[in-house]
Amino acid sequence: MSDTTLNLALQNLGLDDKEAKIYLALLELGKGTVADVAKQSGVKRTNIYNFIGPMKDKHIIGEIIQDKQIILIPENPQALIKRAEQNFVDIKNLLPNLLSIFNTPESKPKVKFFDGAQGIKNAWDDMTTSGENIYGFSDYEKMFGVFPDDWLGQIPKTRAQNKQFYYCIAKDGPWGKKIKSRDKKQLRQTKLVKNLNLDTEINIYGGKVLLISFRKPYSAIIIEERAIAMSLKSIWQLIWDGLK
Repeated sequence: MSDTTLNLALQNLGLDDKEAKIYLALLELGKGTVADVAKQSGVKRTNIYNFIGPMKDKHIIGEIIQDKQIILIPENPQALIKRAEQNFVDIKNLLPNLLSIFNTPESKPKVKFFDGAQGIKNAWDDMTTSGENIYGFSDYEKMFGVFPDDWLGQIPKTRAQNKQFYYCIAKDGPWGKKIKSRDKKQLRQTKLVKNLNLDTEINIYGGKVLLISFRKPYSAIIIEERAIAMSLKSIWQLIWDGLK
């Protein structure tokens, strides 16, 4: 096995690159002065002095004074096994604490932002191609006041083609009544509420929540997190069940 391979293996056991070179040099020498080790390892003498303390703490070298010189002695390589075993025990003991604070990326909400007209179209496309039924709050009076009719007419068509039913709590008004009159054709059930004032449409589908702002600059947000979606769905259901 080459020195490079041995060096990398020692680094995997927690040694610094220079510590590994010093230790390998000492194994080859048996023992040696700092000058001997520097010559054998290629590590500068001044650096070796800096590593003596940490390497002694790791129990991989020892030192004696002989003729007023520091003589370095390598510990038996078996010490590396003991060190690795102790590291394993330490990590195993820490594992319950580490797992208690571990938060996987999958468990964190995914949030996507959409800006401008095309961004809002993309957000609606995500909803109308999800294959999920949709539960929402909307104010059609404001929606048709800011977005083009051809846009808004395409949304229920796409949703109906994908056989997604839309249950909507909407503000009562001319546009609300007009939309409600098309419910059967557009796979929708609408309940109208007079005292409803929304600047944002809220739609819940699957494990996602889509929010679309009716105010400039127009934007949308999709939050993908099942717990959030289900909590909002419960609130929506409570209101829905209380309406005629």
